[in-house]
Amino acid sequence: MSAYLRLLSSKRNQKLVHKKLHKLTKETSKSLIDYLFPPVCLNCLTPLEVPHKVCPDCWQNIEFLVAPLCEIKGTPFPFDLEPGTISAAAIKNPPEYDKARGVAAYEGTMKDLIHKLKYNDRHELLNLLITWMKFSGKELIQQSDLIVPIPLYKSRLWERRFNQSALLAKRLSEQTKTPYDCSIFHRKKKTRSQVGLTSKERYQNLKNAFIIEETKRNKLEGKSILVIDDVITTGATINSAAIALKKSGARSVNILSLAIVTDSHNKFM
Repeated sequence: MSAYLRLLSSKRNQKLVHKKLHKLTKETSKSLIDYLFPPVCLNCLTPLEVPHKVCPDCWQNIEFLVAPLCEIKGTPFPFDLEPGTISAAAIKNPPEYDKARGVAAYEGTMKDLIHKLKYNDRHELLNLLITWMKFSGKELIQQSDLIVPIPLYKSRLWERRFNQSALLAKRLSEQTKTPYDCSIFHRKKKTRSQVGLTSKERYQNLKNAFIIEETKRNKLEGKSILVIDDVITTGATINSAAIALKKSGARSVNILSLAIVTDSHNKFM
């Protein structure tokens, strides 16, 4: 018997050889993929050293939402304030949800990435976006019993083929081990597009827009719910969702989004 055959006669050695061959095959495949499809910036397609990232120029064009923030709305303050400070807008018109947090302002690179995910089927963006959401929403995720996405009306879902908020919610659930349910609530009416509507019109458009079936209410009773959306504009959508969830027994409702519109036209601040 040759030395090689004696080596492979042991089951332990067979497993070791198999493991090494598997690793070699994996590394070779990765090298070939990188050669054929070199990594590029997820936004502008500039060549990069590592995959699934954005280039320095695109990174600098993201306004990440970091402290100091309104404790409730998650919108930035222009100067340092004590932790827990609430904005004038949140005091004047307290929202139905408990807290909202977003990764970045809805402009620049973040706006581009959201449009690519939402309208161009760029699902390879999910890993990077979820990494950012986990960081920005760490506190809310830790408090949550259940993750749910903002639903689309069935005809709009048919048109788009997927719900970007549901994709984000499912991936976030998988990575944080937090339970997820995309069937908790539905849009019971086809609302007009929110684009171009005033704040008052948005709230009226989404009044009683969501419905929760009786059979689902036991999943909400006394639970802290984390609602996932892609963009918060006036807050009308998340407010309507929070009302429906709390009426069905949710103890608290927090919101986590990729972006928040903070400009003066929408007056979310």
